[in-house]
Amino acid sequence: MTKKIILINLTIVFILILSLELIFNFFKLSGLMGIQRGLIYSKNDTFFLSPNSDGIVFDEKVFTDKYGFRVPNENYDYSSNENIFILGDSVAFGNGISEDKTFVGLLRNSIINKNFLNSSVPGYQISHQVKNIEIIKNFSNVEKILYFFTLNDVYGSSNLIGFKNDDKINEGSFSLKDFKILNRLNKYLRNKSYLYMYIKGISTDPSKRWFGNLNNYYQNFDISNIKKQIYQLDAFSKKINSDFIVIILPYEYQTRDCEKNDLTPQKKVSKVLKELDINFIDLTSSFCGIKNPKKYFYKFDPMHLSKNGHMLVFKKLSNEIIF
Repeated sequence: MTKKIILINLTIVFILILSLELIFNFFKLSGLMGIQRGLIYSKNDTFFLSPNSDGIVFDEKVFTDKYGFRVPNENYDYSSNENIFILGDSVAFGNGISEDKTFVGLLRNSIINKNFLNSSVPGYQISHQVKNIEIIKNFSNVEKILYFFTLNDVYGSSNLIGFKNDDKINEGSFSLKDFKILNRLNKYLRNKSYLYMYIKGISTDPSKRWFGNLNNYYQNFDISNIKKQIYQLDAFSKKINSDFIVIILPYEYQTRDCEKNDLTPQKKVSKVLKELDINFIDLTSSFCGIKNPKKYFYKFDPMHLSKNGHMLVFKKLSNEIIF
């Protein structure tokens, strides 16, 4: 009798969890994270998006061209001789968002007489941009190079390096990383379970935790090393007669209360850019000045933008940069 009761209870729990998962999936009450294996490959101690490929990134279908740049669809063809080149990481890549709804896609559809070459790769940091910017030499008439600077670009290495071929690639790390079994389970559920991501999001506030770790880095480490790297990007831009513009993007947690929350990272990065006389736009104030800024970020995510966030960036760029 006892075994039967236990079995019945376990069955009820299983059905309940399955039902909740289906409900959360149907209404998309949370977002999935992770990059499908095969979309990214490593070479010479760095990594790239596979050319002429497709895959799933944060539950969204993506396509790449022959250079490994994100494009709207398969066999996409650039139609102009004038180019705008995009440098960035997963935020500029547009994790979890349909390409036409990202700020790059919106610019692409709004300014049809120019090509928007989105070289952004999830996990890239400033060191990767310096290393790979010479791919621009494949193009002529690059009018502008827009570098979308996410605050974690100062980190010296990427958490994507060293991945195994039999694993999916995930950005970031959690406190479970020291426990292999739990960490693998966490990665699996981040890719598969909307219910898990929702529970984790409302119970642990990952945005606050991620920003706390990042802010601690800015408070305790010298970021002057990025001065040389930004100078290299600017020097390369001048060499090919392109305007170089840096766009600084905030973390979600900072925008909840901009008067109280620490903006030290933006201040330190802005100081470096001013010393180098680099043109830049800090969009932090744009996110601080809106109602309910959480809606402008991917669900339970520290920095990736939602459709609203991409639209906001698009509008600000359209107003502040002459294309």
